[in-house]
Amino acid sequence: MRLVVGFVLFALVVPVAAGAAVDPRAPRQQHTAADTKLAKSIVLRRADFAPGWALDPPAKPSPPCTAGPDESNFVQTAKVNPSYTYKDHITNVGSEVDVFRKTADARSDWRASTPSLLGTCLVQSASAGFGKKVHVRLASTTRLSPPKGVERGLHYRYVLVVRSTRTTNFVIDVVALGRGRVTAVLYTLSVQAPLPASAVTALTGVLAARLNATRGGITA
Repeated sequence: MRLVVGFVLFALVVPVAAGAAVDPRAPRQQHTAADTKLAKSIVLRRADFAPGWALDPPAKPSPPCTAGPDESNFVQTAKVNPSYTYKDHITNVGSEVDVFRKTADARSDWRASTPSLLGTCLVQSASAGFGKKVHVRLASTTRLSPPKGVERGLHYRYVLVVRSTRTTNFVIDVVALGRGRVTAVLYTLSVQAPLPASAVTALTGVLAARLNATRGGITA
């Protein structure tokens, strides 16, 4: 699922080297002003968070995920993905909104969002971010109840074990919501324990409300 593969979750902890290869199988990026405005109206903002959170600088591109499908025939007309880090400098929450030219493309991209694919891509992204001296292993994948009140919804939780001089468990939640041409994703990154369910539910609700509030042009 490209909207998750492109997140560079672990570049937020250890930056990936600049100049990462462009994935020839990724959707073509032909952004429009109208759809970029639409995407920006949905993504999370600093005002959605309590004190202690700060907007991250733009992330560097991560290496392409080798497990991803070929979606080079799809066209994305917008992609916006701000993320925020807590004052502990580790806990991270972000959102990404992808707008496709056609609803059919958005739904095809959605169908590729299998737990195993996303898990493989997260491990690859983490391994690239941490480097060869760090061992990354996917410890568990859990399918949780999807968000309600949206056309499409999913919620997966991953636990990655990262081992170097010590072993650390990273917990990643991926919550996706879709409607028409638009897919919005909430992702969280925390150490040892997941972000509180109340926080995930509240932020998911913000994205769902904004997604459902959009009007013309979302279905094509």
